Amino acid sequence: MALPEITDVVPAPANDALRAYHLDNPSVGTALERTTFEVSGWVIGTRSQAREVQLRTRDAFIRRIPVHVARPDVVAVHAGAPERAGFWSLVGTVGLERDFRIELRAVFEDGTTAELGSIGGTHGPIAPAETRFDPVLLTSLGRTGTTLLMGLLSAHPAIVADRTYPYENFPARYWLHLLRVLAEPADHGESSHPSTFTHDYRRIGHNPFHTAPLTNDPELADLFGRSQVERLARFSQESIDEFYGALAAKQGKPDARFFVEKFHPDHVPRIARDLYPGAKELFLVRDFRDLLCSVLSFNEKRGTVDFGRERYDTDEEYVSWIGMGAGWLVNAWKARQATSHLVRYEDLATRPTETIEGALAYLGVDRSPGLVDELVRDAFEHPELQNHRTTGSVEASIGRWRSELPRRLRSAVREELHGPLAELGYEV
Repeated sequence: MALPEITDVVPAPANDALRAYHLDNPSVGTALERTTFEVSGWVIGTRSQAREVQLRTRDAFIRRIPVHVARPDVVAVHAGAPERAGFWSLVGTVGLERDFRIELRAVFEDGTTAELGSIGGTHGPIAPAETRFDPVLLTSLGRTGTTLLMGLLSAHPAIVADRTYPYENFPARYWLHLLRVLAEPADHGESSHPSTFTHDYRRIGHNPFHTAPLTNDPELADLFGRSQVERLARFSQESIDEFYGALAAKQGKPDARFFVEKFHPDHVPRIARDLYPGAKELFLVRDFRDLLCSVLSFNEKRGTVDFGRERYDTDEEYVSWIGMGAGWLVNAWKARQATSHLVRYEDLATRPTETIEGALAYLGVDRSPGLVDELVRDAFEHPELQNHRTTGSVEASIGRWRSELPRRLRSAVREELHGPLAELGYEV
């Protein structure tokens, strides 16, 4: 499989804000042995000049491409067109879905927008390093039982994790995200600028030289887009291995095969799946209505505003945000369900032994009855669990929305959450 290959380019329907538009690159069939491809073309607005072209996937904003490239050929054909109607950028594929689709949208100076179409493609994995540990990706949202499941998994002799309660140190997430940032081609408007990047002592962004004219040379394009990306990937994996090797030694787990961390349903698990052929992924889901009630109760109990609620002015806006995250989680599970394992919080709460046996069988590690009983007992009797809980028992947290969900939020919940709930087989 190439890195990447473009499989289709789909134009959008006509839009009255759009006078004319053309995508020069990429074209169908483009196949490259580097992690980037070119997106270029031109756009003319009907009433206003185009300011930028935005690229996004269904779960992430990719980049803004300024419309500022001189296109005399376009002006010669389209009378009155602005001289600088063109756009050009490299786009990276690290962190995209294996089968990806990028939507393009023009934004005009007067604030109007026009859909331009989409680019579909596939990409292969970066060459992985040899590692001691493979990841167990616990992919979920907050307040779904991740802390309980982390307690169970991290106590297993074949699995290592930082066991500081509530298991929220994420070194692998950090190093894998670092790879994504440093592998991206230059974005001088929103990341490192070639003239000013040394002025910032706190952060570094995309390589500001990973762009034309340097990448017009095929050898330099391969250097930036493949050789250096693979070197960054090895560095990231070695850093992860080193950390978990030290933890395994401290915890007396010389035969540990896996490390486990909590992950969000974003680009980071996709990078991990690309880099680690032996990666395992557990999707932990919960009735999202119960999740909402748990967040509201937890914040009230602690006197805090947490779990993303601090970003929004109203509970209704927060429900919409949960709905977006639920959609991402469902989409990630559907894309990778053939090679992952689904765990329901409701099963973990009411049938923990059977549920953990199923997860351990998927991981291919010891699931002898005595060991499973010990894991379950220790996790459910953890002294911090009671403080983490917002109901009298784990069992009481199931279906709590029927009595706790505020009536004023029921309409918003129905609109935002019923789709993801139905996809996962919950009663709606």
